[in-house]
Amino acid sequence: MPGEDGYFDEPVAARYDDSESEMFDPAVIEPVVDFLAELAGGGAALELGIGTGRVALPLNRRGVRVHGIELSPAWSTSCGRSLVQMPSA
Repeated sequence: MPGEDGYFDEPVAARYDDSESEMFDPAVIEPVVDFLAELAGGGAALELGIGTGRVALPLNRRGVRVHGIELSPAWSTSCGRSLVQMPSA
């Protein structure tokens, strides 16, 4: 449900990653991250609609510097929080 700014708001962003949807299954995410890490080589990646970081965070754990564009302030804040909480390699 869109918030006042027209984008998905904080309550949606806060529970998005708790989904039991197949799109969060490591068996789905890992091949995508493998492909993108190989494609990035030693360079950086740009993710449009980075959201909560479902793909960007595992890609970052692989050593790929990820830049993201996100229109929803709540979702970009959620991604930033996850990045700060992520253990360093």
